[in-house]
Amino acid sequence: MKKILIVNADDFGMSKGQNYGIVESYNNGIVTSTTAMVTSPYALHAAELSQKNPGLGVGLHVVLTYGRPLTAMKSLVNEAGDLGKWLWEYAEKGMLKPAEIAVELNAQFEKFIEVFGKVPTHLDSHHFVHMLPEIYPVVESFASSKSLPLRIDRTEAKKFNIQVSTSRSTNYFDSSFYGEAVSEALILQILENADKRGDMSLEIMCHPAFLDEVILKSSYCYPRIKEVDVLTSLALRKEIISCGYSLENYSSI
Repeated sequence: MKKILIVNADDFGMSKGQNYGIVESYNNGIVTSTTAMVTSPYALHAAELSQKNPGLGVGLHVVLTYGRPLTAMKSLVNEAGDLGKWLWEYAEKGMLKPAEIAVELNAQFEKFIEVFGKVPTHLDSHHFVHMLPEIYPVVESFASSKSLPLRIDRTEAKKFNIQVSTSRSTNYFDSSFYGEAVSEALILQILENADKRGDMSLEIMCHPAFLDEVILKSSYCYPRIKEVDVLTSLALRKEIISCGYSLENYSSI
């Protein structure tokens, strides 16, 4: 039985530099999948690149902490109408409104279809917000209603005692390819760890990008360029194949 590796680049649509970095890492590297931020003004640019690269799986990157929502979301936005990382504080205080989140989730799903002309391959979220205990049931229920796979961080689910009902996900999700630690050796270590667990399907998260004004303002900036270099390594691709992995996207889950 083959082992499936999905290398998913988050933040498709965040900026042109992000979009180009992802496509470069797909065309000349090991990225097989990406997830799009349809609330961003650069989502249309991402869709144009997607049409030119139909083999790149594109899912929905649900956004509840960045930019502006598609619906009112009065309980989450500030006075300027923006979303932000205060969502975690609201969650701790029991201030989140699941019904409001469900409406925004559906709006982003419909926007994805409008912009990309197809349904997403799967769902995940910006800043992992869908793994919050207050939000996970809403997102899992929605994904199941649309017959879509869902990124599940099983370590977080166990930590927060989240009941996982869907089987449409990878055996394991690894988020450690991030920051100054990104390297070819880290990817291979992630695969070795997966083999020790006996995983037959694995998702590795990444954020490859080229610099532009948007990325320069991000708290996670220069490592994105290093990610492009690592992810486009021909030697790394050969090592992955030699380890018995098939590079695929969420359409295989």
